[in-house]
Amino acid sequence: MKANSYSDKIDAFQTTVDNLEPDVAKYPGIADIFDEMKTLLANLRPAHGSVEAQRGNLRVAVQARRNLAIRGVQVHRRLSALVAAHIGFTNPVLATYGISPENNANRKGRRTKKELEAKKAAEAAAAPAMAA
Repeated sequence: MKANSYSDKIDAFQTTVDNLEPDVAKYPGIADIFDEMKTLLANLRPAHGSVEAQRGNLRVAVQARRNLAIRGVQVHRRLSALVAAHIGFTNPVLATYGISPENNANRKGRRTKKELEAKKAAEAAAAPAMAA
């Protein structure tokens, strides 16, 4: 099985060191490399533990940041609404505070019943002309 994670690699290294240690004397020339492997393993375990601890701290920090940002949006909207209520929702001064003033130029007013009937009548009159 191929070691994909650092934990798997560390475990594989440890298995090799543990199983080879009693037989190091049988194989000439490997003592230096074996000692280097033990030293690397001794340094790798705490380094990996440190990374995992920091990863856990990162998750906590990200969650705290997310919660603060959500609360910030809520408070900002309330503050914006209160300021706009005091000085007017279309007041251009709102832009200086970083609040978007309302722009009602694109809003259509609600049509009256007479206007709706007139529109339907005009569409009905235009329909036979289009069919021809």
